[in-house]
Amino acid sequence: MTELMKGRLTTWEAVEEFLWAGNAMFTLQSLKRDGQRFTYKVRAKKEDVAAGRADVTYFVNLLRGPDNTGDFMYLGVARKPAQFNLTAASRVGRAAPSFIALLWFLDKMARRREVLGQQVEFWHTGHCCRCARLLSVPASVASGFGPECARRVA
Repeated sequence: MTELMKGRLTTWEAVEEFLWAGNAMFTLQSLKRDGQRFTYKVRAKKEDVAAGRADVTYFVNLLRGPDNTGDFMYLGVARKPAQFNLTAASRVGRAAPSFIALLWFLDKMARRREVLGQQVEFWHTGHCCRCARLLSVPASVASGFGPECARRVA
């Protein structure tokens, strides 16, 4: 079982287990840039999984709006251990902070650099314990309540 601290994964092993599971949604939160965060969805290509391929292609999407179930847009493709590429269908460019952040994170993961908990946090998404809505903001994942429900129970 992965090491969880109220939604935060704290080891590279736990991050990799979660990231490459086939249907991961997570948030990277910077501890250096005023808490800047990006939420990504990583899904394995079904045909690769069904064929039992070792080199599975993962489609990466980026949350770009307030609806954390519908405001995702295609970012690119990833492969183990830590490769990521934009494609012709990618909706952001190489200068986009979300692209740069993901590349930086994957590089640190591949090299096992000590950045988890020091420069960046990796949060798995959860569900609100009041309304069951998907949560993506780290503070909400940690508390178990979305902002609306937190106000109602306070």
